[in-house]
Amino acid sequence: MLDTSVILPAVISPRGYRRRFWVLLAFGALAERRDLARLQDGAPRAGAHEALRGHDIASLAAQAEARYQRLRDALPSSCPDHWRLIGSRPLLAEYERKLHEIGPRLDPDLRPTDIETIRRQIEAVCVDMTDDFDPELIPTYTADRKDDPVIHTALLADATWLIADDKRHISTDPTGITEYQLPGTTHRVSALTFSSFLNQLTEVDLDDIDPSLIQSAFAPIR
Repeated sequence: MLDTSVILPAVISPRGYRRRFWVLLAFGALAERRDLARLQDGAPRAGAHEALRGHDIASLAAQAEARYQRLRDALPSSCPDHWRLIGSRPLLAEYERKLHEIGPRLDPDLRPTDIETIRRQIEAVCVDMTDDFDPELIPTYTADRKDDPVIHTALLADATWLIADDKRHISTDPTGITEYQLPGTTHRVSALTFSSFLNQLTEVDLDDIDPSLIQSAFAPIR
């Protein structure tokens, strides 16, 4: 799961390791949608309406497969496709708020229409969404209440990593990893900065990923 301090540079900057990791997450999202479309396309159907619906599902399955294969062909053959980005409704709302608040500072040329496109892109990559929750009713995890939904989302989803460059409120352990636990459960998540996370990422060399491929992930299939 990504905090706003990591996801904003990833989606706004056209270069850098955060953008390269964003391409990897988009690849994982396409793999998830392809697999889901395959399952739906293979489900038993009956009746004329179901047959029509099956035709639509088959088209969607073909589109999902084509999108996945297009990015698969452009990435190194060793690039994994099992990384998944986790989100929640409160977290997506926070992403959008920060895009409006901080986005123009990161890119003075950013337009409102660009922010809308980025918001849709984030929604497309967040293929795993938690159950909805009220941010006012969740436990207190940090000294900044606005950051608690970030941690709560990661815990609800039983995420492996929460990547946050917010060293003041989230990734506060000087050794690089801050542990959080959902009260009353065994769910735990490790929070760490993006640079510390890169030391943990042994499955792929981000230098091998072209950051411009994010456009390929979302371009129409012809």
